Amino acid sequence: MVEKLKSPDRKINSTENKTQNESTALTDQNMELHFVRHKLEAFQTNVLRDVQKRMSGMIDEVMEQLRQQELQAHEFRNFAKPQTQHKSNTWSNRLRLKSTSSSSKTDAGKTSPNSGQTTDRKTCNEEDHVKNADASTSDETQKSQASRKSEHEANNVAKDISKRGRLRTLPDKIFITRESYLTALLEVDHMKTIYHIFYIIFLIFLLNNITHDYFVNGSVTFGLGTFKKGFGKIDNVFGIWMLQMTFVFSIYVAIQIWAHVRSKLRKQETLQSVWSYSCLLLYITSQVIFTYLPPKICLSLDLPYVSACVLLLESIRMLMKMHGFVRTVSGRVVQGKVKTDSDTRSEAAVPPFQKYLYYLFAPTLLYRDNYPRTAVIRWKFAASRLLEVVAVAFLYSYIHERHIRVHFANMGREELNAGSMIVKLFGMLMPCIIIYLCGFYLILHSWLNFTAELLRFGDRMFYKDWWTASNYETYYRNWNVVVHDWLYEYIYKDFYLHVFKGSKLASSLTVFTISALFHEYVLGYALQVFFPVMFVFFGVIGVLMIFITRFAPKNLGNIMLWFTLIYGNCLMISLYSMEYFASKNCPKDSYESWTDYLVPHLWSCHMK
Repeated sequence: MVEKLKSPDRKINSTENKTQNESTALTDQNMELHFVRHKLEAFQTNVLRDVQKRMSGMIDEVMEQLRQQELQAHEFRNFAKPQTQHKSNTWSNRLRLKSTSSSSKTDAGKTSPNSGQTTDRKTCNEEDHVKNADASTSDETQKSQASRKSEHEANNVAKDISKRGRLRTLPDKIFITRESYLTALLEVDHMKTIYHIFYIIFLIFLLNNITHDYFVNGSVTFGLGTFKKGFGKIDNVFGIWMLQMTFVFSIYVAIQIWAHVRSKLRKQETLQSVWSYSCLLLYITSQVIFTYLPPKICLSLDLPYVSACVLLLESIRMLMKMHGFVRTVSGRVVQGKVKTDSDTRSEAAVPPFQKYLYYLFAPTLLYRDNYPRTAVIRWKFAASRLLEVVAVAFLYSYIHERHIRVHFANMGREELNAGSMIVKLFGMLMPCIIIYLCGFYLILHSWLNFTAELLRFGDRMFYKDWWTASNYETYYRNWNVVVHDWLYEYIYKDFYLHVFKGSKLASSLTVFTISALFHEYVLGYALQVFFPVMFVFFGVIGVLMIFITRFAPKNLGNIMLWFTLIYGNCLMISLYSMEYFASKNCPKDSYESWTDYLVPHLWSCHMK
């Protein structure tokens, strides 16, 4: 009986326990759900905040781009104008020819059927020859030889096209009517203000030089003493230049004679090849002599630095002009067609002399039969550029008298130590920055725009916006477009296509080596010292900087570029100044061995 009464109690207790367990589980489940909901809400809040932040940043970026586009449309109108004619921006320098590969394939397609036809003709001729051996004539023999020759030529053409098809198509230079970057920028009032600041800097240098001359020397010379000394024997340089121009004109006559005789020998391939290779050897010899004589004259006449620079730079300009003309025209003669900007025109392989004459004085190193021309000469614009050339020349004379000569005139006489070297280098920082920037403005903007205006040369893109570059690869392409175009067209392309067979690295290193050698060629012979700082800085360190700065962020890369340019140019100018004055103040006693020519005067003076 008692057990019967206990069993319902047990059932009630078990039910209560079960209910309690279920409530506990439900409570735990609710807590878990609450925890999960809390986490999801926190996650949702973070996601929304992050999305809102990103959206806000994207909206700000789009609005900034819209503002920049509006600024370009209103303030920088010359930069925002598209060139629909060339389907490229105003400041594009090269145009990749898309039709090259397709035309090569078409030529290859046309070649193989011809080769098949010649083979069939050859087979038919041989069968006829077998059947009618007694009736064979000399005409059939000539036809058979002609068919074999055409087959051989067709196979060579097909092989040449297949080899070139593997190489990357290199873009060509385009010439269009456009202003220089700074000419377009200086139309904006904001940029014109910076231009006016440089006016004030020039006046400050002028006043500094005048007050120093008056209170220290007792007379005002306006830097004319430096001009007189630097341009000494300039009449000799002008006479040598006239003789050089006579040789440059003779190149045109020589290329005409070569092309005429080659056309006469077209049926005699052996004699034609001998004639062409003989002319090539003669041309290379003449160019080597033309390169050797100017430095020899500089040393023989003991030309001052500025006069020597004029002779050497003009000699290199003529050398590049001659090679550009010969390389372009000889290619036409050999290929039997004209390479022009428009494929619809057909002209003689050797152009008229007046086109060659215009090319010799035009501010470009690439030969074309025709260049874009402006309608009129803006005499006010040309006079402004010429006055800028004169102003920068006077500024250089002030810097030489007030800074370079003050810091380095006693090199070779005074004791050389690390402390004095550091003081001199830091004292030359600001003058070297001005020398670097004004040198760019003097040559690549003022002088080239002056000559372009007088010759109504339309394409004024002598440089691009190199000051915004974030790596040295972009800087080298945009710094001096005139020389870069020549190196790319006549050195890089030829080495890429014919020597290294598609190796970009080897072709680029060849270009840098040649460029560094000629930079050192000018400085070394003008200063009459062997001190290859320029070659090391440009040909070695400059190449390394391409790989170092290639993947640098834009802002950091631009800061690194300007830092290295400022300190690198300051160090280079200072070292060359030290070596030059040391060679004058402390000349070497004798040159007993060829190694004595390689030892810097700074070192030999320090060891005395």
